[in-house]
Amino acid sequence: MHVTVIRNNRRKKAAFYVTPNGIELRIPARLSKRVVDRILEEHDTWIREISQKLPRQTSVLDKGLVFHGKNYPTKIDDGTTLRYDGSSFFVPRTWDENALAKHYEAWLRERALEYVINQAPTYERLLDVKAKKIRIGHQKTRWGSCSSNGTISINVRLMLAPKEMMDYVIAHEWVHLVHFDHSPSFWRTLQTIYPNTATAKDWLKRHGHTLQLKKTD
Repeated sequence: MHVTVIRNNRRKKAAFYVTPNGIELRIPARLSKRVVDRILEEHDTWIREISQKLPRQTSVLDKGLVFHGKNYPTKIDDGTTLRYDGSSFFVPRTWDENALAKHYEAWLRERALEYVINQAPTYERLLDVKAKKIRIGHQKTRWGSCSSNGTISINVRLMLAPKEMMDYVIAHEWVHLVHFDHSPSFWRTLQTIYPNTATAKDWLKRHGHTLQLKKTD
């Protein structure tokens, strides 16, 4: 049983709401913990009845983990690190979902940096350029960026997409080292080194919102 307590400065009285994510108790911001505990205790039977009727929340372990556009099952083991053997992910039994989310993002960041570093030389030879620095970010709306000083950032969430999407964004950002804009010259150059530009752009437009990764510190 779990109730999320949400405080709001504009709310005048407490009320329960049943949402897709569970039961919420929305209360005035200044309501004391003692009063909140009393409300929860008084509604204990109702909360339990509603909780039993709510659909079971799917955990990360139930859903598996995604890598390069494919979903892989997760298996519990006695290890201490997240492992991937090409067909499954192995998760230490001592981890909760927050620990898994943190280590999963860290693992994806490492794989993303490796991937970009391996792919970059191809485009640098074709374009006769060199990135000053490569970093992996977790941007909310941008798949990549290129700063005026030559620092290129690639979104870690692209590791959830098919490899071709990562390839497209890498090519896109390296072309910015030649054309620091989205002029016709930029798109012509990009099309020359990455012919599947239109397909990749369309895929990200239609499916980009599905590439969700819990942001961790």
